[in-house]
Amino acid sequence: MSFQGKLKRYLLVLERVHRPATFAQLRDHLEQHGFPISVRTLQRDIEQVRVELGLEIVYDRDTNTYSLPDATDGRTTVMPLLERAVLGQLLGASGEAIRKAAPHVVMERSGTLQGMGHWAGLLRAIQERQAVDVRYQRFQSDAEQTIRLRPVLLKEYRARWYVLGGAEGYPVPISLGLDRILDFRTTGKRFPEKEREAVEAYYAHVIGVDATPGKAERVVLRFTPLQGHYVLALPLHASQRVLRNDADGCVVELFVMPNIELRQELLSLGSAVEVLEPESLAEAIRNEHGKVGGMM
Repeated sequence: MSFQGKLKRYLLVLERVHRPATFAQLRDHLEQHGFPISVRTLQRDIEQVRVELGLEIVYDRDTNTYSLPDATDGRTTVMPLLERAVLGQLLGASGEAIRKAAPHVVMERSGTLQGMGHWAGLLRAIQERQAVDVRYQRFQSDAEQTIRLRPVLLKEYRARWYVLGGAEGYPVPISLGLDRILDFRTTGKRFPEKEREAVEAYYAHVIGVDATPGKAERVVLRFTPLQGHYVLALPLHASQRVLRNDADGCVVELFVMPNIELRQELLSLGSAVEVLEPESLAEAIRNEHGKVGGMM
């Protein structure tokens, strides 16, 4: 079996164990999608998902089912990367394959490709814990600047990629858009593991990449019953916890910084969401809605 086939099998297995499935149901799911495999191969795939991807598929003897617990470390990152890897394998066979697929695929127009040439080099610097000198040009300035960055994370948000890390001259970690990076070079200087831990902790309670408010707090939101389905299927943040979900709507709690990205997310939902706590965020959202209403 090709590497492409193996990736697709992994994705199908993970797709099915989002809800508990017996071994027979897993085999049926794979067969329905064009992968009739032996018992031994499926057993090996389940094990390799753990070894290669770090995702533990748990077997429950009482129900005789396999499932992927929500708390599995790395799941929120590994799954999207695996999906994209499979898509890349599907379309990467030739330029002709991409051309033929194009009329049948709708994608958002965005600048995701801009700056992607830096992705692999920055990932290597992150893995090797090497500081880099980045030539950078911000949107709000024509002037270039050179930033010595200790890169820790690559993060995608709203179709743009960012590199997050500590930087000389900055008291807290920063984020740089890959599309604004003109060039970078490795310095050969390594930084300690504790830098990674500090940056990860700093951004742990951030939606998007704006951490300027600097303080996480409890945020309680009430969604309409319909919007609640979407929020439960695609949580706003890893800290999301459901407080109530009934015919009157869905109430969730987050522990995040009330930054500009959170406000933009809430504003985009209009009347489908109401901020219950904190009052400062509720007031900010009301004021923004009032500005929009006054312009109409």
